[in-house]
Amino acid sequence: MRKRIKICARASMALCFAIPTVSVAASDSNCNFQQVTKRIYVIVGSDHETCPKEDVKHPLTNPSVIIGKTGVIVVDPGSSLQVGRLVLERLKTITDKPVVAVFNTHIHGLYWLGNQAMKEKYPDVRIYAHNRMIKRIQSGEGDFWVDAITGKYPGGKTKYVVPDVALSGGEIESIAGVTLKIHHPGHAHTDHDIILEVPEERTLFLGGVVVEPEVPSQGVPQDANFKGQIAATQYAIGLATDKYVPGRGNPGGIEVPTRGLRFLETLYGGVARYYKDNLSDYEIAERLRVDLSEFKQWYDFTEIGGVISQMFLQIEQENF
Repeated sequence: MRKRIKICARASMALCFAIPTVSVAASDSNCNFQQVTKRIYVIVGSDHETCPKEDVKHPLTNPSVIIGKTGVIVVDPGSSLQVGRLVLERLKTITDKPVVAVFNTHIHGLYWLGNQAMKEKYPDVRIYAHNRMIKRIQSGEGDFWVDAITGKYPGGKTKYVVPDVALSGGEIESIAGVTLKIHHPGHAHTDHDIILEVPEERTLFLGGVVVEPEVPSQGVPQDANFKGQIAATQYAIGLATDKYVPGRGNPGGIEVPTRGLRFLETLYGGVARYYKDNLSDYEIAERLRVDLSEFKQWYDFTEIGGVISQMFLQIEQENF
């Protein structure tokens, strides 16, 4: 009889994101923007030497900005009101232009709850997201993510702010003199991921489709379609740009999505192979920890069982 590894249930997703905190004030000099191209800057939230692990006060993802001619475009402003305010404080060090647009790549709260700070300072700012993300927020996931990430924080309370411009993929926006192409590669990390292309800067923002160096979709594996995530990563590579900004981890060249693709293909292929050998997902996890030992330093590698369990379920469904 096949045995399944317990994965994070929807009601307990917060446990998947339980990350040790340190007591560092949000007004310190940590978490600064790093220049990626002439007009693009990123705070690498997962670089904990320069940006401490504190999910309410400091970003764990990659808040990013594009400096346009007349204003700033923010991509994924972070996990809380406090992180959003920090992003705006750090923004002052590189430009005095106002924020004129915000893009949210997907529903997971670490990426978008900073919307509140953007609207707090710039009430007329337009916030863009896929239409399914908007529907999911309105159906209850906004409250869920606020509680999961910031519910126990004793300071100022984060409130979710719903994006006000719905996207479906395929749009080309011109904002503050910047061209943005919106790609929706299908159900991947979530059912509504957007990949944001800035042609003039030859840069792609990958959102949750590629994270580096960590196990893809580990936090909420039940949201992912893993064959779709492989296809989406291949799609991003096929756009053949110069710079790639992952949802977490350091920006870089083509090696960023290529490395993520190799991990996903090896992992999914291993699950499919061992499934045919009639192994349980627990047994598969044990073997793949060995097969993927070159990635053992990746964040959350020891928790790979949740992703394997979800892959197992998806492969099982395909075989019925």
